[in-house]
Amino acid sequence: MPETSLRRTDAKAFFANERTFLHWMSTSVTIGGIAAALSGVAGHAHRHWGDEFTERAIVVRVVSLVMLFISVTIAVWAGLNFQKRAIFLEAKADGPYDSRFLPVLLTVCMVLSMSVVFGGAVYRLTST
Repeated sequence: MPETSLRRTDAKAFFANERTFLHWMSTSVTIGGIAAALSGVAGHAHRHWGDEFTERAIVVRVVSLVMLFISVTIAVWAGLNFQKRAIFLEAKADGPYDSRFLPVLLTVCMVLSMSVVFGGAVYRLTST
């Protein structure tokens, strides 16, 4: 088994770490943008469309806040993961380089929040 100081880390690994970080940040910005748009629409609906939309506006605002929280969580997690992997690469350590728990948790949260939006749209469509 070779010494860790004698191992050579491929330069591609550092760039792969950066690409992964940038992909997660892009996802975070996209989700944050969707959350901001939902919040803006809910605010507009609450002010201009009357009291019949107040309940729906509150639900949409809650969904947008959940999505904003998810966006911030992704950004923080991406930064921490990038640093952890960079330390492992500089130390030429064996890893672990993967992370399984948080991506699954974030996916479940996103599916739930989008299901609420979809359910609200179906409810509105069928109630008219």
